[in-house]
Amino acid sequence: AETSTSQVSTSNETLLSSCFPQSTLNRLVPYAGRIAFSSSQPPSKPTYNIQKSASNTFVHLVRRYKSSFDVVCKTLLSDVDALVPNSNNHKIDNGTTTTTRLPHEVAVVRATLQKIHGLMESANPKRLFTIVCSTDVLPRLGRLSMVMSSSEADEEGKLIQKILWDGLFHPVHHMDGFRTMSEMKTVPKVEAAEVVAAAALDQDGGKQTEGKKGSNKTCFQAGLFHSVRTLLLSSIPTSVDDTGKEDIIAAAKLLPTVVHGFFERVREHAMRSKNGGSTTEADAKLQFRFWCHLILPVLETMFNGKQQDGNKEVDDALLDAISQTLGLVLQYDAYLPSYNDPDEEHLTYLQSVANGLVRCVDFSNSRTKTDHDQYALVTSLCNLILLNHRLVHSQLSTVTRYACSCLPQKNQEPNKLLFTIVKTYRELRAIGDFLTATREAFIKTSSRERADKMNNILRCNSVVDSLALAYQSCPSGQLQEMWNFFDGWIADSISKPPELSFAVQMFIIFVKSIRSDKQNSLSLRGLCELSMNSSIAKLLDRSDAESIHMRLGFDLCGWLVELHSRSCFWIDNISVDGESSFLLTTSKEDTNRLNVLTYLHNAAETVVTSESFSFWKKSFLGAYWQSGKVDTQIDIGVHSSLRGSLQRLALHRIHQLHSMIYYCNLEESENDSKDPQSTMLTREATMLVDFSFYIACSEAIGASGSNSEQEDLTLPSDSLWIPIAQSLPIWSHYCEHFHSELFLIWFYTSISSARNSSHTSRREYATSLALTRDASFYDNDKIMSPLMHVGIKFAMHKSNEDVEISSKALAFISSAPVQLVECSDSTGIVTDILDLDIQTVSLSQSQNGQVVKQLLCSTRSILARVLSVAMVPSGFDTSFFTKMTQHLLSSSDDIGCDMSYLAASSDAINESLSLCIDYYEKKDTLLRDFFSQLSNLIDDDPSSEIKLSKSFLLRGVIRKLNTLNRHHSLAKRSVTRNKSVYDICTERVLDIHERTWSRLFSKISEAHSSSCIELLLASELLSFHSNCPMKNKEAKEHTTELFEKVDAIQDLSPEADMVTACNYFLSVMADAPDYLFGCVAQEKVFEHILDAMSLSPTSPVDTPLLDAAFCSLIRHTNVDGLDTAIKILIEKDEGQNSVFLVKTFHLIISSIKSQEKQKYIAGYCEHFLLISMDLLREKACDDHKAKYNVGLFSRMMTTLLARKELLLMSGREIGMICSEMTPLFHIDRVNARDVECDISVFHSCSSVVSALIAHYSKQLYGCPSPLFGLLLSLLSHTLHTNAKKGLSEKALEYSKLCELLIPHKDIFKKHVVGLILCYIKALSEGMSPITKKKLMPSIYALLDVCSDFETRQINAMIDVPSKTLFAPVFKSYQKFYQYHGQA
Repeated sequence: AETSTSQVSTSNETLLSSCFPQSTLNRLVPYAGRIAFSSSQPPSKPTYNIQKSASNTFVHLVRRYKSSFDVVCKTLLSDVDALVPNSNNHKIDNGTTTTTRLPHEVAVVRATLQKIHGLMESANPKRLFTIVCSTDVLPRLGRLSMVMSSSEADEEGKLIQKILWDGLFHPVHHMDGFRTMSEMKTVPKVEAAEVVAAAALDQDGGKQTEGKKGSNKTCFQAGLFHSVRTLLLSSIPTSVDDTGKEDIIAAAKLLPTVVHGFFERVREHAMRSKNGGSTTEADAKLQFRFWCHLILPVLETMFNGKQQDGNKEVDDALLDAISQTLGLVLQYDAYLPSYNDPDEEHLTYLQSVANGLVRCVDFSNSRTKTDHDQYALVTSLCNLILLNHRLVHSQLSTVTRYACSCLPQKNQEPNKLLFTIVKTYRELRAIGDFLTATREAFIKTSSRERADKMNNILRCNSVVDSLALAYQSCPSGQLQEMWNFFDGWIADSISKPPELSFAVQMFIIFVKSIRSDKQNSLSLRGLCELSMNSSIAKLLDRSDAESIHMRLGFDLCGWLVELHSRSCFWIDNISVDGESSFLLTTSKEDTNRLNVLTYLHNAAETVVTSESFSFWKKSFLGAYWQSGKVDTQIDIGVHSSLRGSLQRLALHRIHQLHSMIYYCNLEESENDSKDPQSTMLTREATMLVDFSFYIACSEAIGASGSNSEQEDLTLPSDSLWIPIAQSLPIWSHYCEHFHSELFLIWFYTSISSARNSSHTSRREYATSLALTRDASFYDNDKIMSPLMHVGIKFAMHKSNEDVEISSKALAFISSAPVQLVECSDSTGIVTDILDLDIQTVSLSQSQNGQVVKQLLCSTRSILARVLSVAMVPSGFDTSFFTKMTQHLLSSSDDIGCDMSYLAASSDAINESLSLCIDYYEKKDTLLRDFFSQLSNLIDDDPSSEIKLSKSFLLRGVIRKLNTLNRHHSLAKRSVTRNKSVYDICTERVLDIHERTWSRLFSKISEAHSSSCIELLLASELLSFHSNCPMKNKEAKEHTTELFEKVDAIQDLSPEADMVTACNYFLSVMADAPDYLFGCVAQEKVFEHILDAMSLSPTSPVDTPLLDAAFCSLIRHTNVDGLDTAIKILIEKDEGQNSVFLVKTFHLIISSIKSQEKQKYIAGYCEHFLLISMDLLREKACDDHKAKYNVGLFSRMMTTLLARKELLLMSGREIGMICSEMTPLFHIDRVNARDVECDISVFHSCSSVVSALIAHYSKQLYGCPSPLFGLLLSLLSHTLHTNAKKGLSEKALEYSKLCELLIPHKDIFKKHVVGLILCYIKALSEGMSPITKKKLMPSIYALLDVCSDFETRQINAMIDVPSKTLFAPVFKSYQKFYQYHGQA
């Protein structure tokens, strides 16, 4: 039907085009276009159908429209351009006009553009260029590119791009003309647009003409620049009509496409040339000067100094053109500061652009800014800085102020601009220039509102991180200068709160980021003293408790203490009294400054000794665990604005005290006496820990904070818990169990919070997440001891309110790398987690099922971990374990068959079984009760079906017993009874076998994956019986029946899960080969396993279960069994691929050990050696298969070469092996492989060569040519490999091979010459330094093989340039590698 419809459509189209003459088409086509674009608001259905039919008619007729390129541009393009702006315009809520394009309108535009592009091929190149760059066609194309919606702009935009690129920059007809233009020899100067317009008017007699014949043009390509200038300079008069504006905007819209096309054509020319695609400096200059001339009218129009709000749309279009074309200059490296620019013409031009953009910044600040003009202007400035920072260096303060005023915005360009500035000056080691510009920005800012916007720098995390990195890598000689800068800034802005707050925060970032080491520690300590006597003195002088100066002073003082402590660490002979605490004290002469140490000590002591604090400490945890709500209206005695500052200062003081206590302990150990000062300092640290936590609890744990985007980020932190988390390693030395538990409550609350919550919660979540990724967090015993207990308690507390929070907390506990130690308290944890599990199961019907399953998975994973190290104390009520087993086994039916949940439950049940077995000697009732509960899973009714969940749990228990039995862990005997664990387990397993077998066997009837669990359970039951000393006759019959059923299932092409289950059955039964051969005939067993191995997927996929089963049977069979397996394998030789045959034979020769088997199998080795060669001859195979085939060949060969008792190879076989590997490195086969496959093939072939040299060196003496032919191929392949394609790995492998040749130098020395000559040839043709460095060990080893005669021979065979290149390599060999007989 579709074919007939398309045929009818084609015939109708041909009929339409052939019925009308060209004159009729000239009138009919525009008429169809006008009907298609006829407006109707909204269009009715009949009208829409007419428009759609008119559009289809237009498309069909245009395809047969026979006319020239210039006529189509003058008629069709002009008509469509006139029709498009008048259709479907409507206003939206904000008053702006938007345009929606209907599909039939888009079809008209697309057909017109396709027709124009199709006619370009036959047009005259010069005429084509003139028409495309004319002042009529360029605006029309620009308007068509603008009016399309974003969803359709890609296709139409590509059409317009093709028209411009092919019409203006044809590689053959146009590009050479651009290269010879006189304009491309110089860089123009940016002048005011009025001057340019006046000159044009004078020259043209008061009228501007388009393309005057007498103008100074070197070739017709200059018409492009003239057209752009003519279009853009039409905006000089103050009153520009709408048509003129549209032309300007449309032309500006196309300029980035034009510049992109020219740049791309130049690059394509470079790619076709000999320099490998990299543009030369001459090409870059050509690109840059083309951009200069093309963008010159834009700059002259944009920077004429008379921008008005009426021309805002024009200004935005011009600014957008500058922004995008500057990005192209940066992208294509059209300008680099390293390029030769003797008269600095390029730099001067860019400087004019930068100056004009900075003037636009001042103009933009005086009017209402929009996201569009901000984006274009900020992007332009960012590109200029990336081109050359000198362009905006003198006006950096203006640029920085403008970028800050644009924040916060939805787009990230202002943030990117600030980051680029900081990154650039950081790499220049001149970050002080940025700080100076930032300070100047405050001086230039008049209003307070704009001054406050400078604080937006602190909102940009990337900028702050880049500043911190700049301070870390700052040269030591600049530290004092920058420190004095901050001190002076704070002193000068003491009466300007917005600037003062910003200066202090920038100073804090500086202090936090400085790296203290042994070289700068003394100077940093002196600078800290300087700031205490200058900045801190001014901030804390004459300050009341509510002033901003007090808060900022304490903030800065805290970080100075931290830096001082870090500096003192590197200083020897520290005096505790004189050096470590003076920073917080006041000298006797300075009585005006606040004594910070005294203030902090008094505030903390007042709080800690109060009755309210004592009551809070006693009742807080109890109140939280009882209700979850605690009173945060705590009277701390400290103003709310100072709480965060004092808390941070207290935490830094604890850090300082920690260092002082350390030095006191050193003095005590040296003097062998107890120093009371250490006790006093420890008491103070403990008091400050209490004080810090008391302040933190003044806000609710997990408080949401402010959601406002205008948060005051000048505060040191918007959460009082984040500083505590960040200083955890220090205060934990002086905390009590109360503090650890309180901190863990906050930790679990924050780690379980939603990521999309408030700003404060997101910061707390990020902080807690950082702790979970810190290894030192798990080494903190004070926190790790109550971690699990508090987490379980927290989860129980939150399970009734929010199951998801409880699930996240337990998910962390179950996955945390916490090392659980054996302790008697583990039974208490088991009790808590079991209560939570029982409570969660009861919620499964009323809560989100998936969340409840996740919670249960976590609880049971934790339960398994705790039970693995649990110790049952004496007197413990063992009925608890009976209750736990009963709950774990019975709750499986309530939740369902979720595999992750069943796996976690099975692990917990198995650990409970292990615990019962461990305590069997003391109390055997635990094990009996466990099996009693396990038996209750099975119904006595033989007609009832065993549920999948019960089968899964039963299989886990039996598998655990099989594992313990293999490790001989079931031999324990009870004190009261003369029965071992094994006896009881045998009785119970036999009982389970009898009660379940008939139902299991009937369920395993199809190849469907639903019966996988039953097959696995049956496999475990039979595996247990196979290892019993007393073989059960009934079990043997069941084994025979199940083997036959598995054989039948595998013939039905079962699903993947069922295949795995069948393979598992064979592997566990093969673990007891005597038992299996007693149930099933040897021939049948081998035949079935080999059939299963051959039926594996054709792609190279290992089957480890079948491989293990086959190897186990081969090891335990006799020569007759081996003969059976070989005969079956040989029968499968025809019709099977060589991969299966070689893999199976390799398993056989790897498994046999006895001499009788070796003697028997030796007769078949030569046959399978020939088969293995076929693995290397498959050319048409994918990368994965090629990698597998060569790897299998390598394993087969290395095994045969190492076991000479199986096959003693002659020179013929050795030569054949080397000759078969050589074609692997032909260029066509190398190009067909990916990097990973290529490295694997190289490694596999190197392994075979190593085995040959190690085991058959004497045979290689007689046939060295194939070996060195292969080595030459490996070397050539390595020489053509780059660093991204495994050069390091291949060079290392090759060096190992070359070193293996050294012991045989007497024979191989004359053959090594060819390898060295290959290397010298590569040197003369050009070798990368990385390749030369990586291959140097290999060449040294090859030179070590050569004697003086070979060295002279090499010298005689190479030319003079090659000698010059190879001489440094040979001298390096003589100096660093060659042995001269001296120790």
